[in-house]
Amino acid sequence: MSSDTKHLLAGTGRRCTNPPPNVAHGGWGAQKHEQAEGIDMDLWVTALALSDQTTTVLVLDLDIQILTNQVADRIRSTVSQATGLPIENIRASATHTHSGPVPYKSWIEKGYEMVGPWFENVYRWCAEAAVEAIANLQPVEIRAGRGECHINVNRRTTNAKGEMFLGKNRGGPCDHEVIVIKLDALDGTSLATLVNYACHPTIMGPPNRLITPDYPGAMKRVVEEAVGGRCFFLQGSTGDQGPVQGFQGDPKVYRKLGAVLGHEVAKVALSLNSVPSGESFREVIPSGAPLGMYNEQFATIAGTPVQVLTKEIMVPLREGLPEKKAATEKLEHWKNKLTVARANKDEAAITEATYMARRADIQLRMADDFGGKTDAGVRTHFIRFGDVALVGCNIEPFCEIGLTVKQQSPFPVTCMSGYTNGRMAYMATAEEWPKGGYEVENSPFGQSAAATLQREIVATLNSLHEK
Repeated sequence: MSSDTKHLLAGTGRRCTNPPPNVAHGGWGAQKHEQAEGIDMDLWVTALALSDQTTTVLVLDLDIQILTNQVADRIRSTVSQATGLPIENIRASATHTHSGPVPYKSWIEKGYEMVGPWFENVYRWCAEAAVEAIANLQPVEIRAGRGECHINVNRRTTNAKGEMFLGKNRGGPCDHEVIVIKLDALDGTSLATLVNYACHPTIMGPPNRLITPDYPGAMKRVVEEAVGGRCFFLQGSTGDQGPVQGFQGDPKVYRKLGAVLGHEVAKVALSLNSVPSGESFREVIPSGAPLGMYNEQFATIAGTPVQVLTKEIMVPLREGLPEKKAATEKLEHWKNKLTVARANKDEAAITEATYMARRADIQLRMADDFGGKTDAGVRTHFIRFGDVALVGCNIEPFCEIGLTVKQQSPFPVTCMSGYTNGRMAYMATAEEWPKGGYEVENSPFGQSAAATLQREIVATLNSLHEK
């Protein structure tokens, strides 16, 4: 990888995006509460602007569980109006924390009236962060490295009866790679650190009643303290990747695991500027012992040109998708059961009704989005700057999809992400699809969908690279 003579321009911006502390919260089927009881750590939207002085793109990193397609469209449209950039040049990425406000109305009623006004503020905060990022554009040098972190594990496992649940499958596919992209001002000051890693932010689970950004938020703070500048998290192919400690109620757990990832990122980032990638001999200085002096080299990678592309990749859907009428009736049935159980303070009935209402809600959304269709388009967003490619899709891809894309990409550095510009559903690989389980049962995609998506993404990357 050689240095590019034309510098990439980069700038950052940030806003705090905290909701009211008693907003409708979480969305776990096993939780006993509806509203948050406080904020443990601030939520952020952080904007990164990149430009080759011909094309400018924006990446928004939001501490939020889900950006529906509609919410993502509204964010990108609002940012487009504020900055003058085409919507295609704007990427909205969710970290996927499960301990923020509920993203849409389901069986949770209390505090939901606060969600809509909060989103109105989120749109404004995204636009403000984006404008700030563009105003701060300056030339940067780019370095990239890789590390490894084991706070994640394959979460698809079975009990003694062969029933699948979300736990720890130590022998299952897992992507422990940490990709680090460092953007430095020409005076050596750290401007931004991009991190790509695959793990569900479900360290905080049903017992938790606090707003948190989960481990991505803790990681970003550790990196910024150690490295400087602002840290951006690009959630990876996380559909089957869970934390080694999940579904907790103690915030110290996500803070510690986030720190483990953060220190790995900081180690890689600091090494890029401190451990020489090469050197040339300069001279020997006599000093009792003869001392060799060298001109150290710290390799940079190309940052231009900047290219952006949006592509809808059509993939097959499964047969036997839920019907809207039946799913609606089932959801209403369990919501009524939940109301009665709460009135009677029947804990066992509350647990059952909450779980069943949550599952019915997922089925209804699948019926709304995919009923009567045989295929669907996956929104796929490509940003290329020099030797780096950022790929994002509006799905929750299994880690093997991301691994395949990274291995087959022609770019020296490729980050594969889900949770980008919206969200549809999980996408399992052909090997995992027949096994069923939560992710497969709640996915509309057919068995060959992952292979189709992978093939089209790699072909598009090859086309961008040739240009």
